[in-house]
Amino acid sequence: MPDTFAATALSQTAALPQSAGSREGQRLEIALADASGNTQTLSLTAELSAALSDVLRDFAMKTSSLPGALTKRPDGFAVGAGKYESVVLLRFEDETPYGLVPGDAVSLGRALLAQAKFLHDRPSQRLQ
Repeated sequence: MPDTFAATALSQTAALPQSAGSREGQRLEIALADASGNTQTLSLTAELSAALSDVLRDFAMKTSSLPGALTKRPDGFAVGAGKYESVVLLRFEDETPYGLVPGDAVSLGRALLAQAKFLHDRPSQRLQ
């Protein structure tokens, strides 16, 4: 059995058209890279892609460290007002601030409060 390839990055994907005379239909090619930059390419049928999708989704949902990795959680934020424009400024960490017209800022505030209340009131969920 060959050594295990420890992929750490998805380096390229491509959908290939059906080959002439082939019964397999389109294929999906996925190139994976390891930490050293070595790559391996997988060529998958649509059926195998669907099956692999289910396996990957189940694995991802059961991995306890995944939810934090998929959601960006800023270390800080700031809210202010534009000096020369009538906008509400919203900045996360040291990134360029977003400028919202006052009506949109009010809508955002209401949506944030509604979601915070919803999450606060529901029972905590745990991945099993």
